[in-house]
Amino acid sequence: MNIYLDNNIFIYLEEGKISISDLETLIENKIDKIFFSASHIQETLEIKGNDENQRNERINQRLKTIANFSKNCYMNENLQNEVYEYEESPFTVIETITEVSFAQNAIKGMTNFVSEEQKLESQKILGIDPQKLNNYSPSEVIQQLTKMLTQFGEDYTFLNMIEIGISHHPDGKTFGRSNRIAAIFELLDMLGYWKDKANDKSNYARLWDSSHTFYASHCDYFISNDKRTVNKAKVVYDVYGIKTKILMPKNVG
Repeated sequence: MNIYLDNNIFIYLEEGKISISDLETLIENKIDKIFFSASHIQETLEIKGNDENQRNERINQRLKTIANFSKNCYMNENLQNEVYEYEESPFTVIETITEVSFAQNAIKGMTNFVSEEQKLESQKILGIDPQKLNNYSPSEVIQQLTKMLTQFGEDYTFLNMIEIGISHHPDGKTFGRSNRIAAIFELLDMLGYWKDKANDKSNYARLWDSSHTFYASHCDYFISNDKRTVNKAKVVYDVYGIKTKILMPKNVG
């Protein structure tokens, strides 16, 4: 079985809070491959330290952890929206990412278009109660949100909102499923479904959550201990009929 781990699971492996044996017990099968992606490396670059030396030590340790447990099984999407699996060291991936020094700041800037005040106002206008919404099944969530949106016109279904937004983007015609999943995560959060706790990193972190969900869709299992990511991912997989099983380890974190 091929599995994809959310970033928090690699952290638990590093800290010894969970083991490969625990993961195999969770999926009730033998693990063949554990994949990582550039999103794990992007999150690794967010690691802090008391000083630069400590920060670099912690980053190196995380890269070693990822390399050790993934055996350098790397998954990446090219510009043609094709996903490939190949052997690559996390240390090589981080070099590639940091070669373009402005890229991370540019990505962070792109994730803050909608303010928290605007999100709350949208929920108020649509009459959305996030607590009630969180109790719906994945398919019911889309039905309920579409019902609320279509009061503004038949074209305003949940998925049409995604496509309308993409159609206005200069590169919209080249957008693949990874971009659509990112848009679904953003719209779900904006409408209050398993909303992330708002802080200066939440929008940026949600981008990687959606990316992990995308890459995991190419594996048998997606393992995460983040209930907000898990619930949004379940909606995504229901929308696209993706068969990847999502599991949460117990008694960790």
